[in-house]
Amino acid sequence: MSGLRNHPAAPTTGIKRVLSSTVVGGLAVLILLLPAHAFGQGGPPLITDDPDTPGPGFWEINLATIRERSLSERRLEEPLADINYGVGRRIQLKFEIPWLRVREGGRSVGTGPGNTLYGVKWRFLGQEGKRVAWSTYPQLEVNSSKSMSDKGLVTEGPQFFLPTEFTIQLGHFEFNGEIGRNFVRQDDDEWEYGLSAEIETHVGLELLGEVHGETITHSLTEIIVDVGGRQKITRQLELLVAAGTAVHGLHEERVRLRLYVALQLNLPGRYPFSSFRNR
Repeated sequence: MSGLRNHPAAPTTGIKRVLSSTVVGGLAVLILLLPAHAFGQGGPPLITDDPDTPGPGFWEINLATIRERSLSERRLEEPLADINYGVGRRIQLKFEIPWLRVREGGRSVGTGPGNTLYGVKWRFLGQEGKRVAWSTYPQLEVNSSKSMSDKGLVTEGPQFFLPTEFTIQLGHFEFNGEIGRNFVRQDDDEWEYGLSAEIETHVGLELLGEVHGETITHSLTEIIVDVGGRQKITRQLELLVAAGTAVHGLHEERVRLRLYVALQLNLPGRYPFSSFRNR
């Protein structure tokens, strides 16, 4: 869950819709043609999360830039520190905070710390490499800067997101789903849900795609389509990239462009869950 999700944006043109369809179709064909052998973690650079955790005593740190543009505003999270730590094989602790740069309409640019996010993921069924896995991932978002909330650039009241995630592996494909309720103080609650698919090639590249929705009470549902990838650089370092656009939502506010770029540090490396598949 990211603060950027609370700021949907504008419609695409007919040409952009055609280009989006072409990109999604091309990615699907590429996935079918490329050889594959394994599955990777969900979550970044996608919005939709999955049940995977870093492993006991292992760190997953994402140093990211997220850019979103709509007709009503431009919003940049740079840098975004997304820090995750594994407690045992089934639990993940999360801490996340961005530095925001926001321009709304003709107003001057506002900068400052975004809201802080704390989370605990518990995978109570399966694990990475199993056919089925299932988790829950409660997350609490709290205000980090009164001046930012006074300007209306971040939500002032706390938010509590209570989702559940699942993974199903079929052949060379991994399918992830997430659905949850976001309880927002002093504002309307919302439902968030998403479906994603991924595959890992023999060259260390994972190809990704998702459809993510957000429904706020008394408002039009926003649906974002993202495509992207994860490229392994070293045993401890990966490049994460995703780009997307909203295909449904409020005219002035739905996202015309969402871009996520990050370096992911896995310390001391990736935990070998495969060693425990038969346990």
